[in-house]
Amino acid sequence: MRFFAVSFFLITFAENKMHMCRYEDIEGWKLSNGKTIKEINNAVHDEVEKIYLDAWAKGVSVPYFDTKGNIFLANPDGSDDAVVLNRKDRSYTILYRVAEPGKGKMAYLIK
Repeated sequence: MRFFAVSFFLITFAENKMHMCRYEDIEGWKLSNGKTIKEINNAVHDEVEKIYLDAWAKGVSVPYFDTKGNIFLANPDGSDDAVVLNRKDRSYTILYRVAEPGKGKMAYLIK
């Protein structure tokens, strides 16, 4: 699974014109740090996986959001729950189960 590869677009401004580029068109570009966009994307992907695994090892569910701003928890058993956040006491209320154990968005990490 690659997080950014499908939906990543770069907007460049050259000669006062806006150009849209597909990820595949730019993944080989070298950045100022000497790495390619693909290398950075892969490093970010690996770091996100590490964050999930580290949290789950401590029994902590990891929140994530969809494009509509809905909040979900990726649980250590590989399940996902839709939740609402109570900002006053910083607690979550589970609305419903989105995915059963082992079937959640990041469940592939525990296999």
